[in-house]
Amino acid sequence: MFRIGIGYDIHPLRHGNKGLYIGGVRVSNEFYSEGHSDGDVLIHAVVDAILGAAGKGNIGILFPETKDNLNRRSIEFLEIIRTEILNDAFELVNIDSVVIVEQIRLMPYLEEMVKNVARALGVGETRISIKPKSGNSMFKDSIQAYATCLLNLRGGKNARIPV
Repeated sequence: MFRIGIGYDIHPLRHGNKGLYIGGVRVSNEFYSEGHSDGDVLIHAVVDAILGAAGKGNIGILFPETKDNLNRRSIEFLEIIRTEILNDAFELVNIDSVVIVEQIRLMPYLEEMVKNVARALGVGETRISIKPKSGNSMFKDSIQAYATCLLNLRGGKNARIPV
């Protein structure tokens, strides 16, 4: 049985040298995404898409804004999703995503971003699609991402989603 999820995230984009992370890759030293963890909007949207497809809520439930998650690298969230949510219950068929940011060109980082997400989720790179967009001057003070996820529940239509 197939299950679809959608994820979205947006953060204010600020000047500063904390580093801007997208897909687990530091793409800028001039900007950063203001957030509780490292502010990686792509990873956050992917996490929400997977959790939605699995019927497991959202990122705030699994990774709340606690001291443990403060400034945490979001790529770790995907590794936890792989082992605790996907494990043997779901096969990740694919992720399709869009990242919208005006100030930084993401194409030079795209291959590494795809590799990072695929590695963290334990799937082949052909299952991960990341499309950078500029926003055409509409979103100068923010960075945002959308993601969809297709999961296959192992065991077919009679399988039960693990609690």
